[in-house]
Amino acid sequence: MSLLRRGRSVAGQILALQLIVLVVVVLGSLALAYTDARRDADRAATDQVLAVALTVAESPVIDQAVRSADPSAVLQPYAESVRVDTGTDFVVIMNRDGIRWTHPDPANIGKVFLGSIDRAQRGEAQTERYAGTLGPSIRAVVPVLRDGRIIALVSVGVTVQKINTGLLSTLPQLALAAVAVLGIGLIGALLINRRLRRQTHGMGEREITRMYEYYDTVLRSVREGLILLDRSGQIQLINSEGARLLGVDPTVTGSPIDGVGLPESLVSALVGSEPMTDEIHLVDARMLVFNRRAARTSLRLPARKAAP
Repeated sequence: MSLLRRGRSVAGQILALQLIVLVVVVLGSLALAYTDARRDADRAATDQVLAVALTVAESPVIDQAVRSADPSAVLQPYAESVRVDTGTDFVVIMNRDGIRWTHPDPANIGKVFLGSIDRAQRGEAQTERYAGTLGPSIRAVVPVLRDGRIIALVSVGVTVQKINTGLLSTLPQLALAAVAVLGIGLIGALLINRRLRRQTHGMGEREITRMYEYYDTVLRSVREGLILLDRSGQIQLINSEGARLLGVDPTVTGSPIDGVGLPESLVSALVGSEPMTDEIHLVDARMLVFNRRAARTSLRLPARKAAP
């Protein structure tokens, strides 16, 4: 039975956190992309209906219809032709008071237009989102001006349902992009997890912490002095007894061995590459016996020299 109860490894926990962050970022980006696409679609629809309404308002057909006994008979076929050709959902031509002369549903001809026409009645073009007879729509209402006089009003609109249908067609592309980003992120996370798992031997954070505490306690409590150097000659560990015997501060970890005030002969012996057995050196008033061995680890860290 293992001395340490194993839990989820550090590598596994980091992988899980990476995946959570990755999914949140991708979903957030997808939502922002959809919101941006929706805003662009609304803006494009507004520009479209306004342009169509202004064009219809310039048509001489309206002048002829206004002077006729039955404007609807002239304007209804024309309005429906424009609606079909432009891909809009309604083209409504009405008198100055908002009484419809045209409508996609002939039953609504002669009824009052549903929506705001105040600005158009003052000679201004206007756009709005309003729920009319065909449901919520983005619409434009413009005046038909002749010699500075308003002779009719034109409203062109696109339903929100149609805009939503168009947006749905873009979702597969957005989803494909999201899946691609998610896949690339997942591959990167798995590669990082593989390297981290190899370096930590699949241990959990409690195991690593307790192992460090055990090793640190053992190394610092042995009666012999111990000093670990890396390949560049920097002190990676020195226990309390080693610091006492060498007469150095216990906080010299990370310092180069030749910068802590030791005799040059001892420094040369400590950074050597050959094993050293029972070699005597004088440090201050102490005669110390040194042994040096290469320390190798299964964690594939740089080789360290140990003495004494």
